[in-house]
Amino acid sequence: MKLRHLFCLAAALLLLSPAATAQSDGHLSGSLESSSLYDDEEDSPYKGFHSNNYLKLDYRKGRFAAGLQGEWYPSPLPGYDPALKGWGLPVKYLSWEEDAWSVTAGDFYEQFGSGILLRSWEDRNLGLGNSLGGVRLRASLPARGLSVTLLSGAPRSAANRSGYASSLVSGGNLSLLPSRLFDWDDPLGLLFETGLVHRYEWSPEADMTLLLGEEVPSSVLLHSFRLSADPGSFHFSFEYVGKGRDFTPVRHDRASDTYELQRGRALTAEASWQGGGFSATASWRYLDNMAFRASRTLGTLVPSNTLNYLPALCQEQTYMLAGLNPYETFAEGESGFRGDLYYRFRRGSALGGKYGMTLHVGGSWIEALGKVLPRQDHSRLAYRDLNIDLERRWNRRLKTVLFVSIQENSPTHGNRKATEAQNVFVFEGQYKISDATSLRAELQYLYSEERERDWVAGLVELGIAPHWSFSLSDMYNHGSTKDHYWNLSASWSRNAFKCILGYGRSREGMVCSGGVCRWQPEYKGMFIRAQYSF
Repeated sequence: MKLRHLFCLAAALLLLSPAATAQSDGHLSGSLESSSLYDDEEDSPYKGFHSNNYLKLDYRKGRFAAGLQGEWYPSPLPGYDPALKGWGLPVKYLSWEEDAWSVTAGDFYEQFGSGILLRSWEDRNLGLGNSLGGVRLRASLPARGLSVTLLSGAPRSAANRSGYASSLVSGGNLSLLPSRLFDWDDPLGLLFETGLVHRYEWSPEADMTLLLGEEVPSSVLLHSFRLSADPGSFHFSFEYVGKGRDFTPVRHDRASDTYELQRGRALTAEASWQGGGFSATASWRYLDNMAFRASRTLGTLVPSNTLNYLPALCQEQTYMLAGLNPYETFAEGESGFRGDLYYRFRRGSALGGKYGMTLHVGGSWIEALGKVLPRQDHSRLAYRDLNIDLERRWNRRLKTVLFVSIQENSPTHGNRKATEAQNVFVFEGQYKISDATSLRAELQYLYSEERERDWVAGLVELGIAPHWSFSLSDMYNHGSTKDHYWNLSASWSRNAFKCILGYGRSREGMVCSGGVCRWQPEYKGMFIRAQYSF
């Protein structure tokens, strides 16, 4: 089927959906999304037109459901895999659901536990879509607190729009509430989960075998155990994931990087508490050889080749300068801690004022394990940060935010002692001019003695309800490069349709979503993004 035929079919389904719904009680839903860029930089390797396009259709009638997703990349956006060029149908499925069970045949997304054991999901901002193509069976008995998921499927190929990797992923996950299963009173609110995942790869790459000096095993088995408790205002969870022998870089001496087959493991512990205006969370995590990939080929560290979820333990930054040099999880080996404390000052108090005030203090400390660092023996700092933000509403129209982030990052993930530090200061103000018009502004400053040294940034955003929004932003490096990275955009939305048109220059660096990152090259030009859901 050619691309034009696919979009003609989609248009026909859209036109016929009201009639189909009325006559057969079926329901068609979906979305159409397009992101395009014209790079007009004369010496840019990306000069010209680039576009990513997605069409998703889902049909449901009674217990039956079916769907598909078509993707078209006439030329992928800068930072996305060039192998995506062309079009394909990476997702297509049929499913049937009964009261206690459901079955899906085709392409699907799934997560076991926190995702360290297994997670397949889609994030278009990252170019990530690691669906599994096969069969999934779910069974649930809510009255007994029991649910089971079984699946087997081939991961979507990281280098093919709609093909599959030469591997098969099979496994299951069991979740149970003891209080319901054994009909007892449980003040702790205990929940147990356990999972098992097996990956079989038909033909591991020969270059890996040559590096190791021994044959790479085709099979890798992972297992997990998870326990959580919710006694009142307190929550606690612990998870252990074990991994069979797999390909990983290790440290033998200080002269060179080498590789071995080793087992892997992950341990996580999380706790949270709230009460009396306070809330606090604390997390600890240990990772050792926990990269889990569909294809074990050198040079395939792209997000779409992953089969699990290892987000960075530190805070994901949303301000421009605070997220200028984000941290990526070191799956080969790291351990770290993160803590956050929130306090809401009461309304009417001396500090809270009439509308209250919220204070957040948080930070993280992450070390790379010494055994996976080829140039030194002991664990070393990979990343640390301290974040403080104070949000206060002064009246019905004005709200302000003060934010400080102190960061220290190792560009070698601890291989060398030298680190790079930066301090970020942000002031944000939001003012409601009228019931339909609002103004938001940001002023940011980054101080550093490393890399490009100091930066300053600003943003102004005007919202005119219910349809329009305009924004102007600029990041200026006045430390060494003297470069401007500015963007001007306008957006319009109505009901389920939204469109953004803009022009600007994007800095080279990492783009992160949910703690997972991809590399983004520099470009300059006009961009347009449109999305319609029905």
